[in-house]
Amino acid sequence: MYDPLVVGRFCEARDPYLAYIAYAKGLCDEELISITNENSMFKQQARYLVKRRELDLWSQVLVEDNLHRRSLVDQVCAQLFCGSKA
Repeated sequence: MYDPLVVGRFCEARDPYLAYIAYAKGLCDEELISITNENSMFKQQARYLVKRRELDLWSQVLVEDNLHRRSLVDQVCAQLFCGSKA
């Protein structure tokens, strides 16, 4: 077994998508949101949020001052209305 935080941090600079996978498997919400925002991975962030269904997590990413809010909302809508093809 591995620690998803350790693996995620190791992967962040090398391959952000691998960091995303590690953080998602470990339910490392803060780190996942950070890596997906920094690398414009809004599609992956939207999938994670839809799958998790945690209101506290949604309230964190949908705050008014989130610079990435519009991009995220667009991807969430695409996920909900187009399925996994978005």
